[in-house]
Amino acid sequence: MEENKRAAQRWFDRRAGSYEGGFTARWRDPLQRASVEALELTSNDRLLDVGCGTGWASRTAAKAGTSVVGIDLSHEMIRQASRLAAESDRLRFALADAERLPFGTDAFTAILCTNAFHHYPQPEKAVAEMARVLASGGRLVIGDASADLMTARIADVFLRHFEPGHVRLYRLAELGELLHGAGLTQVSAKRLTGGGQAIVRGVAA
Repeated sequence: MEENKRAAQRWFDRRAGSYEGGFTARWRDPLQRASVEALELTSNDRLLDVGCGTGWASRTAAKAGTSVVGIDLSHEMIRQASRLAAESDRLRFALADAERLPFGTDAFTAILCTNAFHHYPQPEKAVAEMARVLASGGRLVIGDASADLMTARIADVFLRHFEPGHVRLYRLAELGELLHGAGLTQVSAKRLTGGGQAIVRGVAA
């Protein structure tokens, strides 16, 4: 399990410099944009961006006046995110594991996790940690590629063998069940790109 995380860390350390604007941005960016919109952020929110990468979604949220903390397992992703957000006083980034969040209970009013959930070896633990640090009434949104689409399931098999740190893709219903299992309420779900991507949203009790 820890080797899986180290492999993912090394993989994304190598990709950090070309991550934004690269080949995968064509489907990654629209999903991030839709996921941020699903949170319905305000200037009063405290957002945690889990698996923030180079911070595109974090910067987008901060432009709306939201206070944002972005975390990632990759040193180079965090370095790049900090560089790109150097002029913003509403953003900070930190190295952290999604399955062991270094924050207190009820620390955030909104949590975002996009294009990262398929890398987590213990998905139940990751969602439980997000729920733990989410204040009552706070919103959690997870956006990721979805195994509901046949081509995505084929890609999933390929990625398990060739992309370091890739664990698996989930069906939209599975993501919803994970949110319910962590005690979140008002769980809703949305398919994008013909079912190849999914967004789930839940609210902390």
